[in-house]
Amino acid sequence: MSCLCWGDAERTQKLKQALRSPESLSFASSELLDKHKKESDASSGGRTSCSSSHDIWDDDDVSTTGSNCSDDVASVSSDSRSPKKEMTEPLQLALEACEAHWKQNEDKTQQQPPLPSGSPSKHRMKDSEAYVKFGLRRVMPIVCPVELLPPNEYDLRSTNGLMKCVNALAPLPTPEQLSAKHLVINELQRAVDIWLRRTLDALGDSEAQSTTATLLLGGSWHLKVGMAESDLDVVAFMPHEVTAEIFFSSLCEHLEREASVSDLVARRKAAVPVLSFQLSGVRVDLLFARYAQKQAVPKHLPFLPGDDMQVMCGMDATSVRSLSVARVASLILELVPNASVFRSCLRVIRLWAKRRGLYSNKAGFLGGISWALLVCFVCQMFPRASVASLVHRFFSVLTSWRWPTPILVAHPSNGGKVDNVQWDPQHNIHDRAHLMPIITPGFPAVNTAVNVNISTLRVLREEFARGQRIMDDLRRRSLSHPSSWNQLFASTEVLVRYDHHVAIELRAPSEEALAEWSSFVASRTRKLVETLQHTPSIATLHPLPELVRPQGPEPNESNAVVGYYFIGYTVSTPPLQPRRGDRRHSSARSAVPINAGSEELAKNSVASAMRYFLATELDAAIEKKPGMEVEINYRSWNDLPNAIFAGGRSAAVGDRARYILSQAHHVNLAMGLAR
Repeated sequence: MSCLCWGDAERTQKLKQALRSPESLSFASSELLDKHKKESDASSGGRTSCSSSHDIWDDDDVSTTGSNCSDDVASVSSDSRSPKKEMTEPLQLALEACEAHWKQNEDKTQQQPPLPSGSPSKHRMKDSEAYVKFGLRRVMPIVCPVELLPPNEYDLRSTNGLMKCVNALAPLPTPEQLSAKHLVINELQRAVDIWLRRTLDALGDSEAQSTTATLLLGGSWHLKVGMAESDLDVVAFMPHEVTAEIFFSSLCEHLEREASVSDLVARRKAAVPVLSFQLSGVRVDLLFARYAQKQAVPKHLPFLPGDDMQVMCGMDATSVRSLSVARVASLILELVPNASVFRSCLRVIRLWAKRRGLYSNKAGFLGGISWALLVCFVCQMFPRASVASLVHRFFSVLTSWRWPTPILVAHPSNGGKVDNVQWDPQHNIHDRAHLMPIITPGFPAVNTAVNVNISTLRVLREEFARGQRIMDDLRRRSLSHPSSWNQLFASTEVLVRYDHHVAIELRAPSEEALAEWSSFVASRTRKLVETLQHTPSIATLHPLPELVRPQGPEPNESNAVVGYYFIGYTVSTPPLQPRRGDRRHSSARSAVPINAGSEELAKNSVASAMRYFLATELDAAIEKKPGMEVEINYRSWNDLPNAIFAGGRSAAVGDRARYILSQAHHVNLAMGLAR
């Protein structure tokens, strides 16, 4: 992977002066890329077909960057200032640019440009110079570089230590594991082709025997950041004769007869319907997209401007959403300035999000595509930064970001409208209520963080601030050893942090049944959080998206498999009513001290919401099969099951004490700095 050469110090100073003028943001970025930007990873962003490209991983990782540098930090002199303080003005410009872009689109009479032609020779763009400057690109970047300084010695050594820590906590897939993924893709292709030929033959298609399905790889494996336990996100691109009803009924029955398929679950009511199953021990999420044209289905996604729009012509909204799983991943690789650095930075952020309990779109946090877009956004702002520096700036930028200002990595496409799939807050009243818009490139531009609510947004902001605080401390102390990064990836403290919890206990007759039952309950838990956050006596809510399994055997009469979901929360007292003439009481809400009265208040605050959620969302669900049970109860911290703590109750008591002391230390430090 070739690195970008962005020019000398003189041109850098000119660029920074130009960036001070909001009117010249777009021109400065275009002029810079015209002179210095090289083509990066074009081939990996084009072909996404499982049948035509099996390169789901590469070796151009920067985990060995700076490996020849010493880990001794005594001789390193580095600037200990936070990137937040250094980049205040560029970040302000980025925010103003995003806000100005949406203000310009308020004119409802603005005509949409025609669809670009699929032929390179006939390709037309709104800007006549864009073709010369950027070449053939499906989307145009909107983010301008705000810093072009190369990494210093400390940045390289810090990156080396960071990647060593990441590789120790989340090792790269071994060649044997990669081979297993390839074999699963081939086996899935064979099974789907056999089913498709039988289905088309039953429908009377004369060309059934020569027809094959197109499987498009998306998600983390298309971005080449997948781990051994990562799912395979595959889009089944089917001819127009195959409908969604045929796919989710006939194919589901066909896969159930396969000996290598297990844990098959069809989620037809999801926003993007999916078949989830295990194939030869590998988890697969199979999505359905129907090709609307009476032609042969393309063997891979096109990489020429306009061709992908022609492929989606006439497709229904559900198929467009499914196809976007593969399209967005390829578009992201086109938009990043350095694909190798982007992948390494994304590996760091994904690991951090999973360890901190933030990697879940169903629970109201962010999914994999949202984290990829955020990392892409920061990489565009700092195209020459090292991985460690990008991680630092990632937390700095997002801590200061003014939500709901949208995160955009490319100019929105005006390709058309498919049943209001396109994110459009000017015309769609529901889009205006989104709290954390993270918009995908290309058409349709959708918000990948639509499930974020008030409570989860507060948790995300807290975690961004925590990450920035840790990174500031590491830079101030010039620490780069791999062990110094462990504090960034510490596990979430939800189970030891809160005094009150909503415990959702799940029971199923087998591990497979528990996996199916817990997946459905996890997709509904977000509604309980959204109900509780409007309760006046509840101050904060923090859902734990992971299913907690007991560490040891529990007394169980029916020998059922047990799992828990927890929602930690705090309560507050209503404003005190002062006596007449008494000014000692404040009207502000105050936290309830930990005592028997606070437990009674916490229990009563969630009782009605738990009963309503259990009756309307779980007990009456058709996904609930015989043997599947669920109970929702209030649990104080002292009443939590001992088996859910990894080291037992005694270790949890120590972790809880350390967390309370660390929080008190941060409060005292902040008060001292305030003076």
